[in-house]
Amino acid sequence: MRPLLIALSFLFVTRIHAQELVTNGDFESYTQCPDYVSQIGRATGWSRPTEGTSDYLNACLGMPFSLSVPGNQFGTQAAHSGNGYAGFYCFYGNQAAEVPGNDDREYVTHALASPLVPGRTYAVEFFVSLADVSKYAVNDIGALLSMQVPTRTDEFAIEHAPQITNTTQELLDDKTGWMRINGCFVADSAYAYITIGNFHDAASTQFTEVPTNYPLTYFSYYYVDDVSVQALDPPELGPDITSCTAVQLMVQDPIPGAIYNWSTGEVGTSIQADSSGTYTVWMDAGGCLLADSMTVLRAEELAINLPADTAVDFCTTNTFALALEGLPPGSTVQWSTGESTPAIRIIAAGTYHVSAQAPGHCATSASITVIDTCSTPLYAPNAFTPDGDGINDLWRPFWIASPDTRSEFTIYDRWGGVLFHSDSQDAAWDGTANGAPLPVGIYNWTGWTRRTASGAARDQHGHLFLIR
Repeated sequence: MRPLLIALSFLFVTRIHAQELVTNGDFESYTQCPDYVSQIGRATGWSRPTEGTSDYLNACLGMPFSLSVPGNQFGTQAAHSGNGYAGFYCFYGNQAAEVPGNDDREYVTHALASPLVPGRTYAVEFFVSLADVSKYAVNDIGALLSMQVPTRTDEFAIEHAPQITNTTQELLDDKTGWMRINGCFVADSAYAYITIGNFHDAASTQFTEVPTNYPLTYFSYYYVDDVSVQALDPPELGPDITSCTAVQLMVQDPIPGAIYNWSTGEVGTSIQADSSGTYTVWMDAGGCLLADSMTVLRAEELAINLPADTAVDFCTTNTFALALEGLPPGSTVQWSTGESTPAIRIIAAGTYHVSAQAPGHCATSASITVIDTCSTPLYAPNAFTPDGDGINDLWRPFWIASPDTRSEFTIYDRWGGVLFHSDSQDAAWDGTANGAPLPVGIYNWTGWTRRTASGAARDQHGHLFLIR
């Protein structure tokens, strides 16, 4: 049934090329240069599982209309890579009535470098090209992964469903280039062999007639090259995370050339997660999709309820309490005084810092300044210039006291006459009396402050210089 070739001399060459689990997937390594049909066994590691007469073709032969590359008895086609490839019939008939026929299904088989691991994902890929002599093209050539070689003692179809098929179902009718067939699957057994060919019987083989310069042929013949089986690990984002700030999510050890699509719509190996939620990344490695997810929890900041800066009259009280209210269970506190309780008592003015943290919350800190009104109850300028230039035109004391403190001050001339009096916190003297400007000179003032709650009072007095 097969066209024959004149016997040719051959060279002995050995090459080693590893392509992951298919160690000679590019058909470059051989034990002998092919010089006749049905010599697939000369390609290192490859064999024919049935009585079909699969071929090995390689440029090492160097003669046209032979088993050479690119020109051979099936047509002209450069290798997808390197110098060699295999060839097989998807079906063969001596007349149109026998097409596609149950006989002459040919296959090529290779043992994997190591058995597949059940549960792992594998990417399978190979390239086919329709030979010039073919009168028919089919729409599917598959790859079967199996525990044992799927042996038959005839040339009929191997009755197994391959894991990898031409999912596009488009006709494989390219006679000038190479067509990629690829797919992914999760191994359910420790498969140790890969077999490539047409796994459809006559009734289920989809085919069509294509142009050829050999009208009296009735077959479909394909070259195959660059067979690959690779284990794929899903992308790894790491464990779930709780954070107080935005988180940079990154794919650990990304695969070069793979595309990473995120549930946020972003593309790339990293994104920034600004809010709580579950983030998923899908890795597209040549059409194989694997995913990983990470849950991000943006923790709430712990609220520290310290009062505003406070004035304390340490002349009337020995201590003052600072306390944090409403802390959640499990909170820990640290004051700048060295104390670690939610409430402390202080005995002097100053700025006090506190930090706190709690489970499920972000640590935070705060500070409060306490002013001693006993030693510094107010600030009173000793001069002012009420000349209307907008600078120092008014005089008033600045009382350093809590909001419930009442204050009052009076301006006198040198003879004790009252020039100005006010009990308002915002009042100021403009250097006049009865609407008339007063002359340059020294003037006296007195004042007092009183705490409404405690009744504590402080008297103050001094003098000021009016300049024009």
